[in-house]
Amino acid sequence: MTTNPPFEDHGPWREPAGVPPVKAATRADLVAALRAGWADFRAKPTYGLLVGLLYVIGGWLFVIVFEAKEWRGLIFPVVAGFTLVGPFCAVILYEISRRRQLGLPFGWHDARDMVRRTTRRQIIYLGFILMFWLAVWSRVGTVIYFAHFGLNPKPFMEILPELVTTTTGLSFLIVGHAFGAMFSGVSFCISVIAFPFLLDRDADFITAMVTSFRAVIASPVVMFGWAVFIGIALAVATAPLFLGLPLVLPLLGHTSWHLYRRLVEA
Repeated sequence: MTTNPPFEDHGPWREPAGVPPVKAATRADLVAALRAGWADFRAKPTYGLLVGLLYVIGGWLFVIVFEAKEWRGLIFPVVAGFTLVGPFCAVILYEISRRRQLGLPFGWHDARDMVRRTTRRQIIYLGFILMFWLAVWSRVGTVIYFAHFGLNPKPFMEILPELVTTTTGLSFLIVGHAFGAMFSGVSFCISVIAFPFLLDRDADFITAMVTSFRAVIASPVVMFGWAVFIGIALAVATAPLFLGLPLVLPLLGHTSWHLYRRLVEA
């Protein structure tokens, strides 16, 4: 169990009506949230591993289907952007952390009840926004891919070695990562604490996105560091055939809940 530190008012971050105040994040907040998230994962590992496993299966389905249909231009952007909708898929992890923090049990019947929560509709709306953002990124990523490898590129597995051994491959990685960072940055700003916010409160998704964005603005350096940590963790977890995701995704999901509780006024 974890307790939240008393909320501190940081002056300029007084919010308009409807949007709660947020406090600037510190490195201590990130460390404490990570520790609490790891404790939640250890307490209820089955649910976290299941979410991560579904992500692994989904990633491989994308690769298999796109390769079979010869939609090779979509493989890289979709696989790379797949994590943009991760916060939406981690809702069950936020609920586990919420209930543990309140000293409540969590079972499969609680997972079913969660779907009927009033705020669930707003969570779905926010999920649609992230999926739309993923669709936009996939189109941009496809253009970048075709610009480097042509309209009839080689199979996915044959191109992988070229990424670090040829000038074209390195150029693709640089340009792709630059645009990917931009799209991921926007997604991070509007969703880093938005989904836990909606699960915890009877609010609309616009308020959740504004609160999330202002939490980033309140402490840009620390939150940028958190975004970089997430990016590196997901990259390492995805590299070995997505096999690291069952461990990394639950940790990030549970941590996001505790970070939200530390930054937004209760």
